[in-house]
Amino acid sequence: MAFPYNGVEARLAIGCDGKSEWAYIAFTKSPNLLNTDTQEGYSLINTRIKWDDKMENITLHQDWGESALHFRDYKSAISKIGKSNSVTLELNWYGSGQTVFRFSSSGAPQALEEIRKECGADTRAKSGGGAKKEE
Repeated sequence: MAFPYNGVEARLAIGCDGKSEWAYIAFTKSPNLLNTDTQEGYSLINTRIKWDDKMENITLHQDWGESALHFRDYKSAISKIGKSNSVTLELNWYGSGQTVFRFSSSGAPQALEEIRKECGADTRAKSGGGAKKEE
């Protein structure tokens, strides 16, 4: 991607607090995305994601100024992260057009089990693989 977004990296992650869990993608720089649906204090991003070889449309949520995109349907996302070996996310990034991030999610079932133990409840969570924007 072009300056100021060159070198942006992303991490597919799952968080928990002992009561609930959530899935998100954290970026090293706050995403500046096009074609978003602006709401009060946040934006909705309709985009495509591929779980292994299965493409689908999803909606992500970004609080203004935040460097993370949260899955709206976090339960489904967590389940698919646990069952997939790879995840490919497409975003329409300002100044760079369609941008693709690829994540490895192999090892996710073990990671999910580990984080659920750490959270003190069977809430379902853990960080997944990192990704760098494909040039």
